[in-house]
Amino acid sequence: MEYPIDQWVELESFERYREWKTPRGFLCGTYASSVLLAYWQDQIDEGCLPNGLREKDSSQNEELIRALQPVLQPVDFPTVPLQISMGLNRFFRRYRIPYRARGTAAGTWQRVTKRLLAGEPVMIGLLQLLGSSYKNHWVVVHGFMETADGQRYYKIHDNWGKSAAVIPAEWGNGTISLRKVKSTANN
Repeated sequence: MEYPIDQWVELESFERYREWKTPRGFLCGTYASSVLLAYWQDQIDEGCLPNGLREKDSSQNEELIRALQPVLQPVDFPTVPLQISMGLNRFFRRYRIPYRARGTAAGTWQRVTKRLLAGEPVMIGLLQLLGSSYKNHWVVVHGFMETADGQRYYKIHDNWGKSAAVIPAEWGNGTISLRKVKSTANN
């Protein structure tokens, strides 16, 4: 995988989701998932969300959050990649949307760079144990950079009001990415 050194590789701005903040008392996995899905709907494929749940390019996310919360975080516990990917897959099945979420439990760099080079954002889990000042948290990565001396960084939407925060890639542990699947229905 080739990419430029000392230069950001990034997707279109996430500024439009800047106001999408995780309210106090709620968990970040659902909110980061809403940003990931909204970006997909707005920039990649309008059909990744059911009709009527959210209008393309809308600044509203309340209905989407209400639909995601029961399948991603039915109990108010912190989330791990498997829980988020399984919840998103339940969401896609419920609405008969031909998408699947893929979760990885460790590492992030290869998955993130591959998906971003393909034009797709990726959710990552941040771990306090790995040095994250966010503690344990979910964010959406929309840019990356590797420096000539081997330092790696992500540009993230942190769903606490920063749509272009920069963090060390070493904080990441676990990813969630989406892919469209071929329909198996017989017509």
